[in-house]
Amino acid sequence: MRGILKYQIGGWKDAWNNGLSNEVFRAAIAFPVLVVLAFILCMVFPSLRETLLSYVFAAMDGTGALNDDGTLSAMAIFSNNLRATVFIMAYGLIPFIQLPAMALGVNAMVIGVLAAWYVTQGYSIAAFLAALLPHGLLELPALVIAFSVGLYVCGHVTRRIFRRDESSLHVWDCLVLMSRTLLLVLLPLLAAAAVLEAYVTPLVASLFF
Repeated sequence: MRGILKYQIGGWKDAWNNGLSNEVFRAAIAFPVLVVLAFILCMVFPSLRETLLSYVFAAMDGTGALNDDGTLSAMAIFSNNLRATVFIMAYGLIPFIQLPAMALGVNAMVIGVLAAWYVTQGYSIAAFLAALLPHGLLELPALVIAFSVGLYVCGHVTRRIFRRDESSLHVWDCLVLMSRTLLLVLLPLLAAAAVLEAYVTPLVASLFF
């Protein structure tokens, strides 16, 4: 068992050293920039903010993460985030159009819109961060890694189609990379983030409300 785990970790490290780290770096830079841009646009254009908020709140209502007693369900949070990250990576199998990049933009927009909503409701940015960061310190890196794997895979699939680079990964290799990322990286991060979001974040956020 230890040998299998070591082999899988080694395979993931190989991808990291062969370009995945560059995608993670770019996504880690782009994500907060897009969050800030979305926040500024929503503060400058109230009508845009209200339109986007309606979509964001509708999406949040459909997650099923809220229990009948008003508490959050860690299992529902984990399930929703896991499904989202799997789809984000799988989008990379579609060549040319870089759907993972679009998903990165959408998720950054959601955070920026919510930050603008907090401010317009009279709360401080500190209050918003208190409601985001306890679990976000794990959940956001998981999202960034999922985006990065999707972008990495999309690049390899596209180059393989155009035969620009014989060293490009085959689709099977891309699936193996996504599976390794899911099992070795995303599952632990998302499980811990879900527990924090359900039980720790509400306590921290209550200090600001």
